Amino acid sequence: RARAPRVAGEGRRQMVAAAAAERNAQSVAFRPLPAPPPSPSPEPSTSIVLFYQYAEPPWSEAHLKRVLAEVQRLAAEHAVTGRGRAATEGLNCTLTSACPHAMRAFCMGLRAFDPLFERTDFKISDGEPAHALFKRLTMRRTEELVAYGLGRERAPSLLSSSARHVEAHQYHRLMEDPEAVVIDVRNAYETDIGRMVPPEGGATLLDPKMRNSREFPKWLHSTEAKEQLAGKKVLMYCTGGIRCERASALLSQMEKASSGEFATQGISMVQGGIDRYLKTFPDGGHWRGKNYLFDRREEQTSVAQVDVVGKAAGAAAGEDERAREIRPACVACGMACDTYKGDFKCVGNGCGVPVIVCERCASGGKRGLGELRCPLCLRGHDLRALPMPDLARQKRAVAAARGSGKKRKGGDSERAAQREAKRLAKERRAPSRRVFVGRVPLTAEADAVRAALGGAKGALVEWLLDRDTSLFYGSVFCHFATRAAASAVVDRVAVDGANIGGRALRVAYAIDGEPPADRPPPRPPVPAVPGPAA
Repeated sequence: RARAPRVAGEGRRQMVAAAAAERNAQSVAFRPLPAPPPSPSPEPSTSIVLFYQYAEPPWSEAHLKRVLAEVQRLAAEHAVTGRGRAATEGLNCTLTSACPHAMRAFCMGLRAFDPLFERTDFKISDGEPAHALFKRLTMRRTEELVAYGLGRERAPSLLSSSARHVEAHQYHRLMEDPEAVVIDVRNAYETDIGRMVPPEGGATLLDPKMRNSREFPKWLHSTEAKEQLAGKKVLMYCTGGIRCERASALLSQMEKASSGEFATQGISMVQGGIDRYLKTFPDGGHWRGKNYLFDRREEQTSVAQVDVVGKAAGAAAGEDERAREIRPACVACGMACDTYKGDFKCVGNGCGVPVIVCERCASGGKRGLGELRCPLCLRGHDLRALPMPDLARQKRAVAAARGSGKKRKGGDSERAAQREAKRLAKERRAPSRRVFVGRVPLTAEADAVRAALGGAKGALVEWLLDRDTSLFYGSVFCHFATRAAASAVVDRVAVDGANIGGRALRVAYAIDGEPPADRPPPRPPVPAVPGPAA
């Protein structure tokens, strides 16, 4: 009974964290930041933000110094602490604050400093425990934001990547497709304690079993991996999204360099990673176990997640069949355990990855444990022996194939970045009642557009005309009665696609606007009407 107040306090903290997670479930790239909690917590708590931002083309050394100076200034002004990696290719940070408002002021300060950070998905978690607060800010200068071994000329282009970001609820549906494969882009010691488990009859999970990210390019270019990915819809996920950026761009580059010998049905990554997915699905969705974290929280679970080793009361009543294969254990005694504590490392040949040691074994100290080996070393699994592909040569081949092997004018890279930012802004625009539809066949009728979108019955189709010729060139606005109706169509198309006569349509939210006065608008003329087949 003496512990009751503590339990009640912990329960309230979990309720606050759950409410905050719901507010923060959607990507904030090109969107306002989520509002802080409506009322301050009576107990000390921490707000955490995870964010990364790639810069392509890379920043100059001088600009990187200005960025770091601004980060330091904003952190000092708003009492923000944490740690991050900084490189000419961008920033990758985990930051904390005791004040939700201060954390948001920091993020808004970055956006005001450089419009590039309008593209940043600031993943904010409020109501975290007080011990998660970092004592100071530490920024580390590195060559890469993620240590893939893909620095400088070996780094695959993000701007030319064909991979797409999808929101968590869309990704959830994609995992139900039997034609999809899901790649866990994290290290094996992370996947051992938790991972996505697609539903029965759905996608196939692929775990490369890596010791570190440098092994991913080797695995991806292996014969086995290519056979598993060829002809599939490829989904990727990681902790917060950053590892998927280079990983998906690398797969896209590999496709283009193969000259048609290797191809997938498309590449998608979940926007915001596991962090955003668990905020979108408080019950865990298709996630099972714990999400390994590299901050003071150490791990993350869904609000309703039972203990992965079955210690929770609900597990005895009926455990999820899909979670049974997730059975992490102490490497010293074999007892079920799913928590990394004590900084124990594998002593295998050059391995050194974290290993799980249960509390009972750890109580005797490291000397009494003998040599500890990770599951990969025990099974003899080793990707390190695989050859590293010549990624610089592959990148040059792709550039030459698309006609960019020639010397470009100085502003081309900057214009490409601006075009990409504009495209992403359209993709991530806030939901509205007006939806843009592009690549519509010139002879298509309004009913064909509505039928292709599915659920668009009753939507008003507005034909977009060329300003000079007043001719129709394949783009329309669809006006819906409610935002909910428009969102249902956009979400469905994002997962299932839409086409007319085999021609894939491009669908995105448009800025809200009034429908045309004519109801329905007359069908406009087209540049040329196809004649009968010869």
